[in-house]
Amino acid sequence: MDTLKILVVDDEARMRKLVKDFLTNKGFAVIEAGDGEEAVDLFFAQKDISLVLLDVMMPKMDGWEVLKTIRKYSQVPVIMLTARSEERDELQGFSLGVDEYISKPFSPKILVARVDAILRRTNLSSGESLSVGGFALIRRPIR
Repeated sequence: MDTLKILVVDDEARMRKLVKDFLTNKGFAVIEAGDGEEAVDLFFAQKDISLVLLDVMMPKMDGWEVLKTIRKYSQVPVIMLTARSEERDELQGFSLGVDEYISKPFSPKILVARVDAILRRTNLSSGESLSVGGFALIRRPIR
């Protein structure tokens, strides 16, 4: 199986480095964006991003707008990773289509575990078989 690619979007370079270090240690390929516009450009240029980690408060285009743009064209898993921890922010994220909402500060190990869990549920490639109770299941991506 190919290395899964994760797009990490945060305007703080230190935060991107921290997240990238933990994800690459787990075997993921990581690409980074420092603002919302760059994130959208990379998302559509790369074509093979398996998951997006997305901050809300960023310059040029905030995370809400990035999420809306991605959701117009893709159901790629998105995890909001943000300092906005109010209930209304979290509810807004879910109403716009996030798969998980994690408030800063956070445990990098827990973040990686959540990334793993979401990818296990969503990223079996076309034609990949999964054996369950002696039966082979074939999963095909939903288009």
